[in-house]
Amino acid sequence: MELIHFRILLALKRYGTLNAASETLHLTQSALSHQMKNLEQRLGIVLWRKQGRNLVLTQAGHYLSEVAESVIATVDSAEQHLNLLAAGKTGKLTIGIDCHACYEWFRTILQPYLQTWPDLAIEVTSRYRFNSFEAIQQYKLDAVLTSDPVFNGVLHYQPLFDFELVLIVAKQHRLAGLKVIEPADLQQETILTYPVERERLDMFRKILQPAGIEPLAHVTVEETDIMLLLAASQRGVCLLPEWLLADKAKNPDVVSLRFKNLPLTKTMYLATRHEDIQLEYIQWLIGHAQAKV
Repeated sequence: MELIHFRILLALKRYGTLNAASETLHLTQSALSHQMKNLEQRLGIVLWRKQGRNLVLTQAGHYLSEVAESVIATVDSAEQHLNLLAAGKTGKLTIGIDCHACYEWFRTILQPYLQTWPDLAIEVTSRYRFNSFEAIQQYKLDAVLTSDPVFNGVLHYQPLFDFELVLIVAKQHRLAGLKVIEPADLQQETILTYPVERERLDMFRKILQPAGIEPLAHVTVEETDIMLLLAASQRGVCLLPEWLLADKAKNPDVVSLRFKNLPLTKTMYLATRHEDIQLEYIQWLIGHAQAKV
């Protein structure tokens, strides 16, 4: 059986005449009759019969029309959903977070995103933090927020905003009054970082290691809020995006410092598959992120 047979049965059940059914389905009456006769011959059963000027369904026809209602409803719903997917209006977005601080930024746009796309299922995960780009290629992720892109042509990297990394210290810290600092100033400091390998940490690969500096201690911290509290209580210093301190009221006990002749500007990117970049909910995320900064 084909979908056209189900649609013919439903049209006949609704309108009762061959003429009305053919007009509704944009078929000629002969084409409609031919389709149903072939189906009856294959099934070996009569599905309709004439009653005056009308056509009425037999018991078998009524049964099959009930099946048709369920099948057509499912097919129509699937088509609508696929059309919305094609237009980027619904679906599922699994977005990976490639850096700890990215969570803090993404929280600021998550609520309006959820409100704007109520039919979009959204999952945010750090499960693939160390192999997120491969996870996109394998369709385990749909997008990744990252400040460390790999420009090899495999993925599309959409720049969202630029930001600067600054050293966070307590207001009472010995370095707090300096206008600029140097890597050597950190030699007797406890360095607070996220639990990431040293070769991936900007504090080590861009500041300490090029200067041949080994800090007094290195302590890893999972949460940004805890890291800021530790810094505020002079338990260490940390390198974080400046925008984390945009709300001064939330962090009144710390200040930010910059390194002399050592710019630490980075760019936040949204990495996606090339074929997904034009999806409407991806474009909305990009536009909202760029407008917010």
